[in-house]
Amino acid sequence: MIVLKFGGTSVANAQNISKAIEIVAQKSQENKLAVVVSAFSGVTDLLILAGKTASSKDKNYKDIVSQIEKKHKEVIDELIPLSEQSEIIDTINSNINHLKTLLDGCYLLGELSSRTADIVAGFGELLSSQIIAVALRQKVSNSTFKDSRELIITNSNFGKASVDFAVTNKLVADYFQSNTNQVVLLPGFIASSADGNTTTLGRGGSDYTAAIIAAGAKSSVLEIWTDVN
Repeated sequence: MIVLKFGGTSVANAQNISKAIEIVAQKSQENKLAVVVSAFSGVTDLLILAGKTASSKDKNYKDIVSQIEKKHKEVIDELIPLSEQSEIIDTINSNINHLKTLLDGCYLLGELSSRTADIVAGFGELLSSQIIAVALRQKVSNSTFKDSRELIITNSNFGKASVDFAVTNKLVADYFQSNTNQVVLLPGFIASSADGNTTTLGRGGSDYTAAIIAAGAKSSVLEIWTDVN
């Protein structure tokens, strides 16, 4: 198995995501793959801004969320046939509603805890990976989505959590040893604490996610794609 990570301009828009999917489809003909993806370009910054805006009692956070929602639904329209959109739109709506609820709480309380900040920041990778996983299945039918939070376990140092490698390596190894899919697509950046809270691995954490997966699964190759020409 080899691990590929796509970030930066590779997931900037539907056109570049399509190019990344073509690369995955080609490589999957010869190897099983784990594919880690970043948030769509600029989304993590928007999420962080939304959290700060809400906690400062500024209702403009709602406009930022609408911008995030619009960006993701435009990508769905461009990447996924209309007949296949219903389930992923329901998933995205559910995630956006969760994000809105968290930010509404930040607005009412006038504060943004480090734990909530991690959950908010992590929505970018969660949204992008779920959309890309559906788009990927149009090209590679034997592919699946796996939430990295089920494999990578950390402490509760919200913002830049430290990985519990004893637990994580076993979870990663066990999962990929039993996996029958040719491609597994995972969100980068996000993990979970031992008590089940979402944590993040710090900015640039999607590269780290890919390295963690590659090490735990004893992959022969790890490729970090930051641009797709």
